[in-house]
Amino acid sequence: MADVDTQPLPAPLEEAPPEQTGPELKLAEPLPQDILQPESPEPEPLQAEIPVAAAAPLAQTAAAEPPGLPLQFLNQLLQKLGATRLQSLADLLPAARILALAVLAGIALRLTGATLGAINEIPLLGGLLELVGLVALLNFLARNAFKQQKRAELLERIRQLRRNLLS
Repeated sequence: MADVDTQPLPAPLEEAPPEQTGPELKLAEPLPQDILQPESPEPEPLQAEIPVAAAAPLAQTAAAEPPGLPLQFLNQLLQKLGATRLQSLADLLPAARILALAVLAGIALRLTGATLGAINEIPLLGGLLELVGLVALLNFLARNAFKQQKRAELLERIRQLRRNLLS
């Protein structure tokens, strides 16, 4: 046992005082209380007036303003239907035709709107069709609107079409 080397133990590490462990941190100064307080503690309540709607009359009176074109037409149609005495179902045939044409026109408008909406969803196709329409319009104007003689011929064609449709 005499051969055991004895080495001295290393000296214990000295601990640094707590104030010298890292860079010195300074705490921010507290803000004054008048800055922290909101200017108006209570927000003003919003006041909204909602008007109460009156009941709409079912029949138009003479003193009231005349309704718009579709309402006026429907009102006159209902008055005529109420005033006529029906002898048979054949008397309803003209009204049924008008109603069928109105329903078909509504369906056609709905299909046209859906088709145009679907075309507009396809990338670049809607813009391309707008460009084609613009070019066609400019071409039409260049052929028919720049010269006085062509304008006169175009206006005469429009008048002739109007006479043919209205007479």
